[in-house]
Amino acid sequence: MSEPIAHHHDPKWRRLPEERPRQILEAAIEVFGEHGIAGAKLEEIAARAGVSKGTIYLYFPSKEDLFREVVRQILVPSIAEVERELVGGSAPEQMERYLRLHWSRFDRPGTAGWVRLVFTELHRHPDLAQFYFDEVITKSNRILGDVIRRGVSLGEFRPLEPVVAISMIKAILLTHVLWSQAPMPSTLGGSRPRGALIDDIVDFVLHALRPQAAAPVAAPVAE
Repeated sequence: MSEPIAHHHDPKWRRLPEERPRQILEAAIEVFGEHGIAGAKLEEIAARAGVSKGTIYLYFPSKEDLFREVVRQILVPSIAEVERELVGGSAPEQMERYLRLHWSRFDRPGTAGWVRLVFTELHRHPDLAQFYFDEVITKSNRILGDVIRRGVSLGEFRPLEPVVAISMIKAILLTHVLWSQAPMPSTLGGSRPRGALIDDIVDFVLHALRPQAAAPVAAPVAE
């Protein structure tokens, strides 16, 4: 972007300069989630962050750079935090923690819009799509895949292909994120409180992964 950097002299723009980048990123993740990449306006991001539009350019040369930094500094650390929280316990316990931790992070403003952005718009920006895949999806899938592989190896989950299980689990989780934040008929869970929805998701996923019970041994036939 070639717009000149504005210089604001009001003292409020000089407060807590070390916090400005984080304030901008927090505002950006909301605006990107609400309006998408193309529709997000730097003016709105600046207003929510309490800075001037020119201040954004001091830290982020373009809207695309701002998107990348949102991913690097907000989403990637969140993934690492989930991984740390999964240490210890059985594979089913780790799976439940994984689902509930992700669900809790979807409560922030703009989250459902961010999911829609990834599903419907990101492919129009190939460089950003590849970046997002490398930084977020690949890392998140590895963490979930490790839990699944561990569960299978210990006999806590039924034998199944991790790639397929990852796709199914994420489809269930992310679809319910969208449904839970949009008016939906009760038959689709629209009237269910969010706490009940994640309870249902956890119950369904754990039952889907449960080892199959061994077939009962037939009693010998008396001759």
